[in-house]
Amino acid sequence: MLRALNFEDDYRLEGSAADRRYQRVDVEWLATIRAESGNACIHEEEREVSGTIRDISANGARLDVDGLFFEKNNLLLQSSQLGIVRCDVVWRRGNKIGLQFSEDPKRIHARLKELLPGFDSRLP
Repeated sequence: MLRALNFEDDYRLEGSAADRRYQRVDVEWLATIRAESGNACIHEEEREVSGTIRDISANGARLDVDGLFFEKNNLLLQSSQLGIVRCDVVWRRGNKIGLQFSEDPKRIHARLKELLPGFDSRLP
């Protein structure tokens, strides 16, 4: 279940790096996030925004975005490295957003291992 988006420091409540279920790794990948077609949008003109993935795990990613983006659910994250991944926004702080992937973490984990030598995470 997604938490409320109105807490600026919500992402800090996740605990320390040692407490996280999936290993995060810093990256600098250009990406686009957009509302999945067929889903209603709050602001039609903000259906898509470009940005940079700053860190990623098998379960989600942190992005710096280049504009306003008000959508929360049923989103598609696209990058040349990952391809297209379904996700939801779980926190927002200024131009930084945290995404939780809606897809199987094992699939994302396998892709990250291909892209990032030495990447490993603790899978359930």
